[in-house]
Amino acid sequence: MPPEQKVYDYKQDAVRDSIVGAFRKRKGEATIADIVAFTALPRYQVETELPAVADEYGGRLKVTDSGDILYSFPRGFVSRYRGFGPAFKRFLKAAGKVVRSVSAFLFKVWIMVMLVGYFALFVALAVLALLASVAASSAGGERSSRSRGREGGLGGVMFATRLIDIIIRIWFYNEVFKSPGQRRYETDLRARKRENRRPLSRAIFSFVFGEPDPNAKHDEVQKKAFLALVRVKKGVILLEDFMSITGLSPADAETAINRYLYEFEGIPEVSGNGTVYYRFPGLMKRARSDEAGLADSPMAKVRPFSANAPKANRSYALINGVNLLFGSYFLYCSLALGYNMPDVVGGGTYLYWFVLSLLAQVGLNPLLVSSLVLGVVPLVFSLLFWLVPAIRAGRLKAENERIKTENLRRVLYAQAAANPSTLRAPDPSALPESARPANAKAGVKVLEELAAYEGGEPLAGGEAWRMAELERKLADVATVRDSVNLDDYRLGGTVFDTES
Repeated sequence: MPPEQKVYDYKQDAVRDSIVGAFRKRKGEATIADIVAFTALPRYQVETELPAVADEYGGRLKVTDSGDILYSFPRGFVSRYRGFGPAFKRFLKAAGKVVRSVSAFLFKVWIMVMLVGYFALFVALAVLALLASVAASSAGGERSSRSRGREGGLGGVMFATRLIDIIIRIWFYNEVFKSPGQRRYETDLRARKRENRRPLSRAIFSFVFGEPDPNAKHDEVQKKAFLALVRVKKGVILLEDFMSITGLSPADAETAINRYLYEFEGIPEVSGNGTVYYRFPGLMKRARSDEAGLADSPMAKVRPFSANAPKANRSYALINGVNLLFGSYFLYCSLALGYNMPDVVGGGTYLYWFVLSLLAQVGLNPLLVSSLVLGVVPLVFSLLFWLVPAIRAGRLKAENERIKTENLRRVLYAQAAANPSTLRAPDPSALPESARPANAKAGVKVLEELAAYEGGEPLAGGEAWRMAELERKLADVATVRDSVNLDDYRLGGTVFDTES
């Protein structure tokens, strides 16, 4: 005879496939006993793997008139983790991370070259053109006004010399007569500003693409808060307790809790009065009695647009605006004027003709460089430089509204669990900014959503609600918690130690 196979020694994938096959045959609804009878699998294996199946295929729980738990799969059996679709999504996600990292580096370099480089180039061309214009005007004025003698020229030189002398004297006076204390203060102030100043590339990148997600590790914080709540509740929680931690709507919470049941070996049970609750006995056995995680707030953080000061962002936008104006100028002149150099150059086209002459002298194609390098490229970049933050601001606004709505649910659900007999929509002014959606009626909407799920009864003209079904659930689960003997979860003394 072959050796008898142990109940806890089995292949997970084979058991899960058998469970899914049984649910398919029973049109997506069955009890644990149905699955055991249909598959002939040990009950231990079915109970162990059923939470994983429910998580993978979005299972729900129902309670029958007899008080039995019925597992239901209303969305069918399309796996969230296996198959071509999920695998392709994981591939795209991994590839996207690589592409984003490489693109971020290249775009950061491109931004610095384009924004700062073009700004410096345009300013330099404008200054050169201005100096050339002044030199040409001085030469022309000298030839046309020789009859005035040298007095006019000497007067201009003396005025410029006098102006420079006054500027030097003012600077020298302010510097020489500063007290030593004032000098030390200004030196320290400049040093502190240099220390706190962000690198230019990082600051510009923050304006365009924002900062890293402050909620990147929020899932871990949320789980710690949930586990702490489970220990406080003696290992027995309601779906409403889970909702107060996650901020999910009742429909989404019914699906999401399957993952927690699978990860932390939770067991769905039903009371004699038909209340579904979740027991986590494995989380009650602890070597320490501290309440780690209780102090962690499950509230998600609102994402800022940028970590830069508003003044810095305005400066970058202004620099980009200068590039946009110059790029538009050169592109328009290239299309409208071409390279037909006029005999007389002046007015608003002087800079354009000056640059064409300069490009011709260094051996470049004047019209091509003016239209493409100085026109199209900076113009397109400037538009993208504003377009990317504008799109990001819109998406960020929608994401922050979702975060605020979830935080609002957390607040309201916690209040409902504390006082279900009289529940009102929270006063927006009393809420933190991270739980205050832009819609002033968001609290009322969330309250009505909860009232529909809990069978709420309106009070005081609809301004308050009595959550009758939640009251019944809380009283029911309180009886279950009272029956929990914490001594059953004590570790007791040590009977064996590898050290000895």
